[in-house]
Amino acid sequence: MRTKYVLAALCAGGVVVSAQADSVLSTWNLIVFNDLTSTQEVEGRTMVGRDLTTGASQYGTMLDRPSHLGTDVLIVGRNLNGGNVHMEAGNLRLGGSRTGTLDFNGGGVQINDAGAAALVASARAEVLGISGALSGLDATNTVSIPTSSPAPVSFSATPGVDGVAVFNVDGNQLFGNGFVQQFDIAMNGATSVIINVSGTSITHNQGNFLGGFNPSNASTILWNFYEAQTLNIDRALFGAVLAPDAHLTNGNFIAGSVAVEDFTQNGEIHLPAYTGYVGDVPAPGSLALLAAGGLIATRRRR
Repeated sequence: MRTKYVLAALCAGGVVVSAQADSVLSTWNLIVFNDLTSTQEVEGRTMVGRDLTTGASQYGTMLDRPSHLGTDVLIVGRNLNGGNVHMEAGNLRLGGSRTGTLDFNGGGVQINDAGAAALVASARAEVLGISGALSGLDATNTVSIPTSSPAPVSFSATPGVDGVAVFNVDGNQLFGNGFVQQFDIAMNGATSVIINVSGTSITHNQGNFLGGFNPSNASTILWNFYEAQTLNIDRALFGAVLAPDAHLTNGNFIAGSVAVEDFTQNGEIHLPAYTGYVGDVPAPGSLALLAAGGLIATRRRR
């Protein structure tokens, strides 16, 4: 059964974020609620709720340096462990201790802040609200997935009056299917494409993303792995990845915003950030209060 959230009280109170409002997904390229282990780069901004463990990693590699002076490009709620960290733009905000070397190639500084983890907790509450709201949308589109012979999977978006197209797919049928040769998408004027993916354990290790799955469309495509607990992405993927309960492991780049519980990063995280539809959810401050009160804990799995 899909994730459900207690939103009615806040909706009635008039504190609902507009569907196209800026979200944490448009600001942050990577959000990890708990621990990040990385030997890779993130082109945009990154926040980590607990520990960042790294051999060598880079942050803000595609951000304009002058315009990000004074901006937090990396937030670590607890400890930064080991390795060489290269800040190519902006500041590091650190809640705990640090070992290893740290370079500020973009002119930033380290800010020690015991409240850093609380910033990630607020973002987590917002992401949970977005994932829950999107997972409850009715599908407006269908996609044909091969079951007996090799064939491509083509998503053909039919946007509604709001420009949003919604697909609901079984993650194992889509990604764990040896008959799938490749993936393509026709946007057909859609301003946002939401792909809700069911399944608790999903691995994508076959079939390439082609055609409409490209950097130009990545900011308006969102993969919502709303049930996933384990998510392995070994091929390049275009579009934002929401998997708020999952440990993500990747082996190639992801082009889009990423928000997960834990992350073993073996491939780069690229811009663009997601700027599409996020659903009607309570404002971030209200979501944080709900999370603190335990009201966003009404989750049920299959």
